[in-house]
Amino acid sequence: MSKQKISTSVIDRISSFPDDILIRILSSLPIEQACVTSILSKRWTHLWCFVPDLDFTKTKWKDQESYSRFEEFVFSVLYSREAAGNHSINTFILDIEYDSSELLLDGIKNIHKWVDIVVKSKVQNIHLYPHVPLNGEETILPKFPMSSILSCTTLVVLKLRWFNLTVVSDLSIRLPSLKTLHLKEIYFDQQRDFMMLLDGCPVLEDLQLCYIYMTRQSHHSLDDFESSSMLKKLNRADITDCECYFPVKSLSNLEFLRIKLSEVYHPRDFPTFNNLTWLVLNYDWDIVVQVLHHCPKLQNLDLYQVRGEDEWEYEYEFFAEKENWANPKFVPSCLTSNLTTCTMWDFAYAGQQRNHIMLARFILENARVLQTMKIWSNSKRSDIESQLSPCPKASATCQLSINCHI
Repeated sequence: MSKQKISTSVIDRISSFPDDILIRILSSLPIEQACVTSILSKRWTHLWCFVPDLDFTKTKWKDQESYSRFEEFVFSVLYSREAAGNHSINTFILDIEYDSSELLLDGIKNIHKWVDIVVKSKVQNIHLYPHVPLNGEETILPKFPMSSILSCTTLVVLKLRWFNLTVVSDLSIRLPSLKTLHLKEIYFDQQRDFMMLLDGCPVLEDLQLCYIYMTRQSHHSLDDFESSSMLKKLNRADITDCECYFPVKSLSNLEFLRIKLSEVYHPRDFPTFNNLTWLVLNYDWDIVVQVLHHCPKLQNLDLYQVRGEDEWEYEYEFFAEKENWANPKFVPSCLTSNLTTCTMWDFAYAGQQRNHIMLARFILENARVLQTMKIWSNSKRSDIESQLSPCPKASATCQLSINCHI
């Protein structure tokens, strides 16, 4: 039997499957390959149009001609779905790398149009990452296509990167179904825009903020933001390098928190985290202990050192280590009853950072149910072992693991 007959036989056999199985098979293919199946037979002509997820990722464009072909393809995919009677999209992912800011700014017009189409298709997940390689040059960020997205009642997940976001005064942000919001390298015009976005997400559960900036200083009172009833459903927050003021007092229901402390985010402003079981925090021995007093149910603690781009150093003078360790007067309740794992990353031994040793000893001496203490360091293993191995442990079952990179 010839290869062509075998291939035709296989296709005929697959074609006998129900539509939902064939669509599931097509969903596992890149969208470009799924579209090609329309030429197999009349049975396959429109099946690809019912794939629920549209994923245009890892796409790079170096010239206008190649990008124009891509634009035509995306429009063709969206319009073909509508023509086939499919008015529903589950996920729309767009990850495009442009060779220049000019290409990006020209392309953002069509991104706005695509977003309008998918929002009308009752989309649930949107991921937008249009960007230009920095190459040491200043990059102009595109304006976020907000008018349709920020009033999308079906949207559950929104992940954005590389946008300039300004909320016009008469725009009402309404995202009643949004549960996940991840923002990275986003510029808000002012604090008010940032807070309006959060306030428009009443059922938000998962929030990630990384490299969030403001182009203008805010004149709003921070008390106004603290009094907001936002984020009551939030149970997971990851907040690092966020210039915008964040209402930490509204985070009391969190189960997971990763936060980079600074003069803006200080433990004196923290609520009591009655549900928090996992905390990721940057080092400072005194600050760490203060934070732990706010986390009575904490089970997992990860500590890391804030670094500069090329050196092992603290980024802010606010976190300069104190010269002498002084044992805290009170032991946080989570140490005596709940903490089971502790991992200390970028652990330092010498100089003022020797207080890392004292913090580790304090945890070992007071964490009664601790099962694992892991230390990752650039210091000599023998130096750390000589200080911690003889340390009396409050937990008889605690395993101490020291991993060094030198």
